[in-house]
Amino acid sequence: MNNIILFLFALIIYVSPAYSKVNFVRAMFNKDASKQITVAWNQLSGEKAEFYFDTVLPTDLNFSYKKLIDKTVQAKGMKTHFVRLSDLKPNQRYYFSIKDSEGYSMVYYVSTVPDDPNKTIAFIAGGDSRDRRDTRKKANILVSKLKAHAVLFNGDFTGLDLERQWVEWFEDWEASISSDGRITPLVVTRGNHEISNKVLVDLFDVPSKNIYYNTTFGGTLLNLVSLNSEILKFGRQRLFLRSTLKNHESYSWQIMQYHRPVRPHVGHKKEMETQYRNFVPLFERYPNVRLALENDSHTCKTTWPIVQSEAPGSEEGFIRNDDKGIVYVGEGCWGAPLRQPDDNKCWTRNSEAINQFNWIFVSKEKIEVRTIKYENAELVESLTEDTRFLMPENIDVWNPSNGPLIEIYPRVIRPSHSEYEQPKN
Repeated sequence: MNNIILFLFALIIYVSPAYSKVNFVRAMFNKDASKQITVAWNQLSGEKAEFYFDTVLPTDLNFSYKKLIDKTVQAKGMKTHFVRLSDLKPNQRYYFSIKDSEGYSMVYYVSTVPDDPNKTIAFIAGGDSRDRRDTRKKANILVSKLKAHAVLFNGDFTGLDLERQWVEWFEDWEASISSDGRITPLVVTRGNHEISNKVLVDLFDVPSKNIYYNTTFGGTLLNLVSLNSEILKFGRQRLFLRSTLKNHESYSWQIMQYHRPVRPHVGHKKEMETQYRNFVPLFERYPNVRLALENDSHTCKTTWPIVQSEAPGSEEGFIRNDDKGIVYVGEGCWGAPLRQPDDNKCWTRNSEAINQFNWIFVSKEKIEVRTIKYENAELVESLTEDTRFLMPENIDVWNPSNGPLIEIYPRVIRPSHSEYEQPKN
């Protein structure tokens, strides 16, 4: 009933002649998803913008809280305001509206995640949207229906990082907002088609100017590590990676996300030897690192659990190891032109040239990964925040030869450091 009231209220506000001239409203998790959210929007006109919010659906726009704008950035043809909310309640819905000299915006809402490692967290993970608008909008529509806690968007938002392309990207991203005003927060990384680090700071308020940082979910359930495959992999970034992995080794899980795959499954793509040498040995030191999210190749692949090795039975420096290995998934594709996976390995689980993203459930007991084909997004049943772990009617789950579901379990025994290359100081 609350959702129906919210939708009608939002509709009235939205069509009213006295409403705020804003668009491209979005949210980001940049640190602790249980207690902090950043909200951003493009200010089309109007002055003295203010942000009003509440934990209950307000009547007559009578919000309990007001927050001043923390940062304003003029970039990519947009005037983006940022509001950083902190000290929030975990697992709480926050309703909000933007007021300026011309009125109020429609009412949106965004939710923090539980601060409890015994709860399950749902993610959508993918990247490479580029500029095929009709295709990427289908993926965005499905985001609005699945009600994940967050979207992990792994680079290559646009083709050439142009002003017009970014405006169109945000126009299309509005399809990810549910009909009742629900916004799914983003955690973003940089791809090779983002010309600089600065664009992600300017448009998503990424907390690191070098675009490597970590975000925690569910108390001590998960540390999500976002890395930058477009800058040096050693030096400061490697020191950051080593530090965050060490600081969160007591967490149930640590998941890695970065744009360029270490071992791409499209033949003409470059092997990322610097990531193989500087990232992977650190991943493998920690038993709670068992999943890595990659993109860039415009295809779809999943691997068996693998570790670095040159032993007989290995290929391209990896060998299958179900007990200690890391599963690598992704390589696109949120709408960029598809490529055939013509460089499979002996440890490739499955691959196919399909438009898809990963749908991931993280619990203390295991991680579940499904690959979702989104071409039929309009036909898929909409879930709610209470039913987000159910399979909606008409969901198109990729079902290759080795099955539609990847289940990842914790490593019980910490591997000896001598088994892997030691990180250099």
